[in-house]
Amino acid sequence: MIVTLYNEDEVISFSNEAGLMYIPGIGNLNTEKFKVENHEMELGSRKFRIREATVEDISQSIERAPQIILPKDVLYIGYKMNFPRIGRLLEIGGGSGGFSIMSSVIFGINILSFEINEEIYKILKKNIRRFELEDRIEAKNDDGMEAPVDKYENIFIDNPEPWKFIEGRLTNVKNVGTILPTYSQAEYFSRFMKENDFEVNIHELIDIPIKISEIGIRPESNILYHTGFIVTARKW
Repeated sequence: MIVTLYNEDEVISFSNEAGLMYIPGIGNLNTEKFKVENHEMELGSRKFRIREATVEDISQSIERAPQIILPKDVLYIGYKMNFPRIGRLLEIGGGSGGFSIMSSVIFGINILSFEINEEIYKILKKNIRRFELEDRIEAKNDDGMEAPVDKYENIFIDNPEPWKFIEGRLTNVKNVGTILPTYSQAEYFSRFMKENDFEVNIHELIDIPIKISEIGIRPESNILYHTGFIVTARKW
C-alpha cells in the first residue's frame, strides 16, 4: 500500500512494502512499520497522521532531479494521446519519473522509459520502487536513440530535439507527444510531424499565481513564470 504521513506542514508518501529506504525530509526508514491502522506515528520531535495515499499525495512526494511535468499537464497529454485506450507507452527522457509515475497512477498504462543520465536514472528507479510501480514502469539507463521506436505505436519524448529520435522510424508510430521550451522548437517539431502526415495539436503552458487582496483576487504583480508547449501528433 502507498501510505501518506501528514501534518499541518508536510505530506510524505511511500510504499510500506519498499523496505529500508531513504526518504528526503525524514531520513532512513523501515517503511514496513507504517500502517494506516496505526493512525499516528512520531518521528523524532514530529508527529504525523497516516492515511492511504491519494494521487495528489504521490505527485507531491516524487523525489525530483530536474524540473518535472506538472499533473495538470500529464492529464492534458493523456487526454490528447488517449492514454486510457493505448495500454503501453515508450518514454524517451524519463527524468526522475514525474511523467511516467503520474501517467501510470492516473491512467494505469505500462511504460518503457529511457533515461541517459546515470544519476537521474537512479532517482527514477528509486521513485518507481517508492510508489510500487515496478510492474508497470520499466526503466533503462540508456540513450533514447537506442529505444525500440519501431515496436511502439505511442511515444512521449521529453527532449528539446524530439524529432531526432523518430526521424525515419515512424512506420508503426501512431501517436507522439512532447513538451518543448521555445516557440521555434515547437514550430519545427510540428512542421516535421505534419510533413510525415500526422495531425498536430499545439498547446501553450502557462501557470499564473493569483493573489487575494481586500478587494478581490488578481494575478500577482511581480512573477517569474515558466512556460512551454505541449505538442501532440496523431496519425489517423
